[in-house]
Amino acid sequence: MLALVAASPAYSETSGKAAVDNETLTSEAVDLISRLQRLEQQLLYPAYTHVSVFLSVAENSQARLHSVSLEIDDSRVADHIYTQKETSALNAGGIQRLYTGNVLMGKHRLRVSFKLVQEDGSVGTHEIEHKFTKDESAENIEIILDDVKPHIAVQNRG
Repeated sequence: MLALVAASPAYSETSGKAAVDNETLTSEAVDLISRLQRLEQQLLYPAYTHVSVFLSVAENSQARLHSVSLEIDDSRVADHIYTQKETSALNAGGIQRLYTGNVLMGKHRLRVSFKLVQEDGSVGTHEIEHKFTKDESAENIEIILDDVKPHIAVQNRG
């Protein structure tokens, strides 16, 4: 018993050092994972082909999303059906990334189809279209859903 009591301070110091080493390793691993993810994004989506499309809801809008469908150059690239939780998050100021991908430099057409829940519970469809020219820089497009009319804004979201 005396041997256990005598050994416990040494064990405590060793476990404390191990905990610090573990925290350091964890921090380094998180940093490495973050750097690898950034590198992966740069390799998969280089700036000269990178296109991202985001969705937000205008401030004070009461629009209730049911679903959204996204096409680039007549190819469907994203579809999403919204939960109540997702709709609430967007109405509270959240921004959703709908799509990230690659397109060649040149002229392109983005078409977005929304289904919105009306006050009477029915679902209405709205469609908007945006033409853009892709150059060497990353293209970040934000779709802003508004009670009056959905519209598209080109934002630098980096």
